[in-house]
Amino acid sequence: MADYNCISFHLFFILIFYSFLRVESFIPLGRVSHSSILVENKLYFFGGDIGLDINIDSNEVFYLDVSQQFDAEFPTWTDLTINSGIGFKSAFAAIALNNDNHIYLIGGTMQNQNNEDSFTSLVHKFNPKSGQWEVPIIAGKEPARRRFIKAVADNFGNIYVFGGLADKFVGSNVVQYFNDMIILNTIDLTWSYGPVANAPLKRVLYTATILPGGEILYIGGVEDSDNALNVVDINQIYIFHTKNNVWSVMVST
Repeated sequence: MADYNCISFHLFFILIFYSFLRVESFIPLGRVSHSSILVENKLYFFGGDIGLDINIDSNEVFYLDVSQQFDAEFPTWTDLTINSGIGFKSAFAAIALNNDNHIYLIGGTMQNQNNEDSFTSLVHKFNPKSGQWEVPIIAGKEPARRRFIKAVADNFGNIYVFGGLADKFVGSNVVQYFNDMIILNTIDLTWSYGPVANAPLKRVLYTATILPGGEILYIGGVEDSDNALNVVDINQIYIFHTKNNVWSVMVST
């Protein structure tokens, strides 16, 4: 009987211990417009809008280790915010990983603690190994601030960002859509721009996927045509060829 009571006590202690861990573990709030990227086995999340009615953004940084089994209902999140939080509240930003495993957060909204616009730099660089942020000094003509953008990176240290929208949430006095191709060389730290010939119309809310051959496929989204917004035909796929910096279009059937 003594052994039975001892085992029961230990089982009870273990249950209490794990219940405590579950209660005390980090559980992020629901959000939209956050940025996420996979680095090795860790899926990182940055910022996001956690207050749709009053437009409150977050500076949180956390990840999920996808190499470990986890309960889909209670994922085991790891919060890095205390030591590695973004220096401002971020949402609607583009994100990309260059070839030396540094994360680049580009554009989007930037808020201070009073939820006011607080622009510091268009680009912020995060080192997942050290958990440190830095603002790279980039030569060349800096692009206009914007949001509703996607970024992809090639194998040569270049990050590509197309289109986007400037409005009051990124410090613009007018609403402006873009169809420029921004190229950030993360090795030389320079800005450059792709050609406008044969480029898509001004566009937001698209998907951008880079293929092994260096072609970037832009699918869907919303385009601005003579100040009229239209949903893009998903069968019309624009392709940016990074090897020779030209645009082409393909119609899917």
